[in-house]
Amino acid sequence: MLLVEYSLRDGKGGRARAFKEFKLPRGVVVGVFQGSRGAKKQLDIIVKYQELGKSVRTPQHLHWTIDLLIKKEHEPELTIKFVKYLRAMWDKVKPFGNKQEQRVCKLSLSTPEKLAEFEELNKYGEYSVEFIATVLELIMTQEKTGNAQAFMFRGLLDSIIAGKDIFSVVSSARYNGR
Repeated sequence: MLLVEYSLRDGKGGRARAFKEFKLPRGVVVGVFQGSRGAKKQLDIIVKYQELGKSVRTPQHLHWTIDLLIKKEHEPELTIKFVKYLRAMWDKVKPFGNKQEQRVCKLSLSTPEKLAEFEELNKYGEYSVEFIATVLELIMTQEKTGNAQAFMFRGLLDSIIAGKDIFSVVSSARYNGR
């Protein structure tokens, strides 16, 4: 299975190919495409994924947030530990500095070895912890590359850690800055 095309977000009906793909368990492929937004348009990326037998999709904050809330209902302590790991990722992730870094798109924080302690959470929700961490590491990099002042992502993770009510958390996840 190859993730190779999607409709461009400019609405012109063009097609693009992923320049980097990450193959995850359960037949999921996460693709990285050239983007065109933010302060460093040439280094922007778009993240898409495809599950086995399904259409190419764009990960939304709301999707992984709800998945984490489901996991939290079943394994609260482990889920909070995982969210704290994701929050620490935010502090460690660096923006792309040049085109070569973007094209290599190396992930260092969402490796199976680093996520092994959270595998129990894979029993709950739709997404594996490897999928969530991979997508989030990519989106964190994208957000930091395009806007050094990005705050929404970090704030959303903080609201889950703080145990905010579901309405507040989901409202934060739906905010799109427009």
